[in-house]
Amino acid sequence: MIIQQAFVRETTNTWIAVTIIIIAIFSVTRLVGFLGSATDGTIPIESVFVLLALKLVSYLDVILVLSLYLSALLVLGRWISDREMTALNTLGIGLASFLKPAMVMFVISGTIVGMFSLYLGPLAGQIGDNIEHDFRNRSDIVGVSVGEFNRIRSGSWVYFIAGQDPDTGIFSDIFLYSGEAGNDEVIAAETGYVDLDETTDGDLLVLKNGSQYQINANEDAFSVTSFETYATRLYKPDTQSLHVPVKNRSTPSLLDKHDPQARVELHWRLSKIFMLGVLLLLALSFTSPSYRKGRFISMLFAFLVYFFYSNLLGAATTLDSNGPLSPQAVLWLTHLVFLIAGTFLFYIRYQNIRLMPLKAS
Repeated sequence: MIIQQAFVRETTNTWIAVTIIIIAIFSVTRLVGFLGSATDGTIPIESVFVLLALKLVSYLDVILVLSLYLSALLVLGRWISDREMTALNTLGIGLASFLKPAMVMFVISGTIVGMFSLYLGPLAGQIGDNIEHDFRNRSDIVGVSVGEFNRIRSGSWVYFIAGQDPDTGIFSDIFLYSGEAGNDEVIAAETGYVDLDETTDGDLLVLKNGSQYQINANEDAFSVTSFETYATRLYKPDTQSLHVPVKNRSTPSLLDKHDPQARVELHWRLSKIFMLGVLLLLALSFTSPSYRKGRFISMLFAFLVYFFYSNLLGAATTLDSNGPLSPQAVLWLTHLVFLIAGTFLFYIRYQNIRLMPLKAS
């Protein structure tokens, strides 16, 4: 049927547009957070955009579910405002005619959401964890940002490197500053590089042709020391083992029956796919063929239902596994309640029944 093809086509186009908008908003908000973390030295500044892309991939399953729900509401709402739904209803084409295209969209979009939820999302999370883990276990001056002031994570030193030879890795025009308890120290050198201390297997920052300025404000003392070679040991943290959180574990590893957190995470990933089908049914249920039946109130109610639905699912995953009901049982019970509610509302719309008939004044 042409109307079914038009519904799938318009919903898909709107889905793409809404997804792009949500991704843009998500990227801007997350970028601000990542830049703040990079400034604090908790993540590598050169990997900010890589971490942003990985974080986006890990959240795409939730974003796609929300954007498809909004797209179906927007398309049906536009058809209502253009009186197309009224015309279709007059021709005998009711809401039941939209169940088949909605099922087609559920199969296609559910496959995409499942791919991100079960495989790509956890994989992106693992890669992001590896990047942050490697950064925490490396020396202070590794992967420096040329032309920027940076703080050494191990202390109060601030350094600035004007340039770096891409072939040799040698730094040029190096500036270091430290100020503690009235003692200021400045080191300026023409060149420098990071070398390995074979005795301790640690890293050394070797500076060439520079000067060291020391100021003691308490004693009003000032000294200048020139040097040809100056070496200082770089802080290198103790190697930490990588702990993979359950949300970033691969889906096959969640099949462990003796790990309650793994079971909850597995059911949560599967429930995102099921949630997509329930939301599509709810989107159809909130649609009224009549333009006068409160389109904007229905849209507002649809938004509230989504946030209530998603928050209940999120709360279910945090329940204690030793409670009267397991988290996964509460998870699927929530899905069942909303599925029944969606089916009931769809039947009411299909039969054109009013829950609260209005009396004429």
